[in-house]
Amino acid sequence: MKDKRLKKTKNRVVHGKTPEDRFKEIQGMTIEEWNEQQFEAKTGMTPDEWYMNKAKTTSPFDLIKERYSVVTDDDVKLIKDLQVLGLKDDVIYVLLDYVAIVSKNGIVHPLVKEMGENWFNKKIFTIEKAISYARDLQKK
Repeated sequence: MKDKRLKKTKNRVVHGKTPEDRFKEIQGMTIEEWNEQQFEAKTGMTPDEWYMNKAKTTSPFDLIKERYSVVTDDDVKLIKDLQVLGLKDDVIYVLLDYVAIVSKNGIVHPLVKEMGENWFNKKIFTIEKAISYARDLQKK
């Protein structure tokens, strides 16, 4: 009896055990690489370039408004506190976006402020460092 996991594709047998393995075997690249290629073909830039451009051209206030429809006085105070701390708007954008993605409770102000202080102490002042640090946190 033939193994059901083996599929014929263009007269060859695909041995991958997971969909990701089979995709890589057939396409010669990972699903993530393929998605990036498709994204770049559509936008003319890599996903990282697109995100950096968005973070540089969108204020933290606009990010909150996009995600939650309204910017409260507490949100304004939080962003102003982060700016006074010494973080630039693009770094604040990455920080707020990261917290919004990983937090099940949305943007929790004390958490964001504490993380902002942590980022400042770690000298995360550029968008590149902010993105890299957020990715490292996400992996943990």
